[in-house]
Amino acid sequence: MPDLLIQALTAFGAVFFLGGRVDAAAVASCRNIPGDPGWPSLADWAQLNKTVHGQLIGTVPQASVCHTGPYSDYDETACQALRDGWDLAGTIEPHPAGVMNGYYQNQSCDPFTSTSQPCVLGNYAVYSINVTGADDVVAGIKFAKEKNIRLVVKTTGHDYKGQSTGKGALALWMWNLKTADIITNYKSAGYSGPAIKLGSGTIGGEALTVARDAGYRLVSGECGSVGVASGYTQGGGHSMLNSAYGMAADQVLEWEVVTATGEHLTATPTQNTDLYWALCGGGGGTYSVVLSMISKIYPDGPVAGGTLAFQNTDPTAYWEAVSLWIQHAPTLVRQNNTIIYLIFNNFFEALAITLPGQPVSAVSDLLAPYLTQLARLNITHSLTTTHSPTYHDHFNTYFGPLPYGASSPTTILHNHIIPRSITSSPNATANLVTAYRETVKDNKFLIGCLVFDVSNTTRHPPNAVLPAWRGSSTSCNVNAFWNFSVPLRENLDRKRDLVERVVPAIERATPGGAVYLNEMDPWYRGEWKRMLFGGNYERLARVKRRYDPLGVFWGNFSVGSDAFEIDGAGRLCAVAGKGRC
Repeated sequence: MPDLLIQALTAFGAVFFLGGRVDAAAVASCRNIPGDPGWPSLADWAQLNKTVHGQLIGTVPQASVCHTGPYSDYDETACQALRDGWDLAGTIEPHPAGVMNGYYQNQSCDPFTSTSQPCVLGNYAVYSINVTGADDVVAGIKFAKEKNIRLVVKTTGHDYKGQSTGKGALALWMWNLKTADIITNYKSAGYSGPAIKLGSGTIGGEALTVARDAGYRLVSGECGSVGVASGYTQGGGHSMLNSAYGMAADQVLEWEVVTATGEHLTATPTQNTDLYWALCGGGGGTYSVVLSMISKIYPDGPVAGGTLAFQNTDPTAYWEAVSLWIQHAPTLVRQNNTIIYLIFNNFFEALAITLPGQPVSAVSDLLAPYLTQLARLNITHSLTTTHSPTYHDHFNTYFGPLPYGASSPTTILHNHIIPRSITSSPNATANLVTAYRETVKDNKFLIGCLVFDVSNTTRHPPNAVLPAWRGSSTSCNVNAFWNFSVPLRENLDRKRDLVERVVPAIERATPGGAVYLNEMDPWYRGEWKRMLFGGNYERLARVKRRYDPLGVFWGNFSVGSDAFEIDGAGRLCAVAGKGRC
């Protein structure tokens, strides 16, 4: 067995099997966790490792070097290096069980707690299979079903609602499926043209580079660290190229998957069409395990960009300017343009203004009417423009350095998609700005928005993208950075403030709005089926029942998730009359 597996097995013996007996009847409807009578034996795990040809990895938390036992000795140099890069994707993503969400890390074993605090697995998966192909996925699914343990699909760990990890879980670690192959003339009944086949472990920064080198661009996330074929595209996928080409899910031509019953399938607009439809926007890690994806790509070319910023020196003028921007911005993205902007209590910035195929002068021309309004309000602004020879270069300018990018995914956040009926109404916008002003007034939160136009649905087959995207021009997140240097309760208090005060106020100001399922707080208390899936939910539930009848794949707020719940010990348990183990 690999050294990591032996090391982990030794530690597990110390950590898990000294806790006494567990009442078997109490957990009969639950997936087993370490210490339960039904938990697989070490011999069982060794046999699974043999089945997957040595690709089973026992989890040794990265931050074990910051604690004394049971996994390793304290190492000050290694621990300090972890502290310095703990909020960077490049630190966490290459680790089999790593997750970037501070809430799910739960200070079980991190670099910022006392060295004397025990290092325990907590919410981390217990074992991971380093997936090298379909057979490994089939073996993992079979083992999880036979041993009645939780199974998760983990690619990058860039995950806000905890779907890629779980206590007592076996993880299918897709990270090393890093293929990226250009298909110059893909042909199907509905499309003929260039495409790219991406393994599910390929992140956006890697895919952008491969596409650029071949003279193309593709729709990928603003964070280069996001896996393109994984939860990003399966959940819909917003991008700086949305207005030009549509959502990431709109680009998909083929999915290669393994289902919960162990079938190795291809799903396209003409083959396994229900599964294709669901995978294109209905949520990741829910209907099957994606091995690869073929998507459209587009000829590359120059991109004009820019950043507009101004300070809050006069609150009345500042918030009027913000209100005017929210109303005006949707008119700026009707010709393939996309804009990202940030609202702070004392500062506004429209960054990564993206104008594909246009000259640099187009940025100033586009913003001229709004700049006139700023002058009327006596607001001094700064405007910088760029002109990049390729989309890759444009991306790297605003969100680099690639491949991972500089954006920290260790945030507290929740999304709201704003209907055009709000942004087109001065009165409705005023109500929204009042909610925003209250949200950011004490500098605990900021608002980050994407302005886009994905209303054209004629250029792709029908899919499960949340319909609210089509009727909106603006998607915003309320953000707060997770602070690893303060007690856990302070971060939890901020999360509670977000879901109990901020989110309800914004939802009251955006009637008819929705929530992007990839960017939501796991404590969300709204009508999640309607807000995340709209009118697609029942059809998605039928697909779920067909391809995963036993609920092998589960995640917070995913389709069918209400059939299970997490008990007080962290087990995934069937809800009476709904779920099956």
